[in-house]
Amino acid sequence: MRHMLAKAASAAVFAAGVSGSALAGPCLTNPADVVGNPVFGATVATFIGLGINPNTTCIENGLWTDPVGFVFGTQVGGVNGQGFGYDPTSLGAYDGSTTGVGNGNARDFYWVQDTGGSTFGGVAGNSPSQGLIWSLGGQANQVAVFVFVDHGPVPGEVLENTAWLSNDPNAADNAWTQAQLIHVFGGGFSPDPNIADGFVALYQLPGGQTFSHVSVTWGGPGAVTRDGDNEIDAVGGLTIAGCGVNDTRPECRTPTVPEPSGLALLGLGLLGLAVARLRKRIPA
Repeated sequence: MRHMLAKAASAAVFAAGVSGSALAGPCLTNPADVVGNPVFGATVATFIGLGINPNTTCIENGLWTDPVGFVFGTQVGGVNGQGFGYDPTSLGAYDGSTTGVGNGNARDFYWVQDTGGSTFGGVAGNSPSQGLIWSLGGQANQVAVFVFVDHGPVPGEVLENTAWLSNDPNAADNAWTQAQLIHVFGGGFSPDPNIADGFVALYQLPGGQTFSHVSVTWGGPGAVTRDGDNEIDAVGGLTIAGCGVNDTRPECRTPTVPEPSGLALLGLGLLGLAVARLRKRIPA
């Protein structure tokens, strides 16, 4: 019974997570479908070739739209470099010099960069404790990562990150949990002719867990390109229902998954009710 209850709870959370994605357009599964601005030359087949399954990660051409209560994360550590794009209508039009603090706190083509480390867990990339770390301003189950694309190829230069989640910004590497890529918005975060916004990547923590901080590292197990750096414009958290973390509506509250001990107690309670009913049916 406990196994059945746990399985049902997990299935419900998975379904909620999928339906909670902020779908802007239909998910593309045909390998020939073009993804994003045609200048990128990317198709669904490109994603498949990079190891991304369009049946488990929604790939679409919609433009990202902020949900109600959406706020940007606040950078709390890990910046190795900063810069800005002075012409978002083309790739390569940027200045990589330091431009001051706060580049990762707003979606404005000003970006921060992670260049630390060399390998983590046997994969090229930085470790989560040393990555670009943000406070998300509340408990979230998903995180949207807004990138700046400095050069091609796309989507490689968009999906060159791994997102790690924790409730402690100072956690050791083994206390960060890797989030999974569940959604790619091919329209980016600003309308064409802007292309330096690339795609918006949405990551989710499995099992309905919530977190308050995200570390975005270059490379790592969640990346498809590992060339020693990344450029992140901003990040933001969402609930499992796809709402912003500051949306207080009841339907936007992140569901909680009972702990195994709670499931066990629930199972014993249901068993006790069944036994009590059975006794009532048996004559004395």
